[in-house]
Amino acid sequence: MSGFGRTGKWFGVDHHGVVPDIMCFAKGLTCGYIPLGGMIIKEELIDKFNDKPLPLGLTYSAHAVACAAAIEVLQIYEDENLISNAATMGKYMESKIEKMKEKHPSIGDYRTTGLLGCIELVKNRKTKEPMAPWNATADEMAVMNKVNAKLLQEGLFTFVRWNFIFTAPPLCITMEQMDEALDIISKAIAIADEHTV
Repeated sequence: MSGFGRTGKWFGVDHHGVVPDIMCFAKGLTCGYIPLGGMIIKEELIDKFNDKPLPLGLTYSAHAVACAAAIEVLQIYEDENLISNAATMGKYMESKIEKMKEKHPSIGDYRTTGLLGCIELVKNRKTKEPMAPWNATADEMAVMNKVNAKLLQEGLFTFVRWNFIFTAPPLCITMEQMDEALDIISKAIAIADEHTV
């Protein structure tokens, strides 16, 4: 989820100067059009297997259609400047949600990197009591279920879990589309505002 431009850089680790020994990846490689996953391994680790067998592989390893899709998707990321757009629109989304915090007392926090974020809804900003607790029961989800229902009613499909509204719009999102989506989120959050103390 933090790879292939979602965070405004090729991979989430690129924001922190981390060089992993092994990195697994999947969905973003083909944009989910066809299943494909892979692993990037440091040269010095993989070199150990130059003269030793590494018994691994699957029937569909290096599937030609999946690999062709990956090559084309990687080219589109570059040709359409999607990673740069994700960085720009991520900053825009962050600034807009910061302003929404002034309007909505139920927004306890907003965390994001590029276009991968999460709005946390709370009953009380000082205590940070969540609008729905971790592993909430059906009864404890009543308010958040109404928030989610409003999002769906307004035509915005995103992931709502416990007291979180996840923000992960497409990398090609425009400013106008972002404004429309955030307006819908604001309408839905107004429901949670009624339950703050």
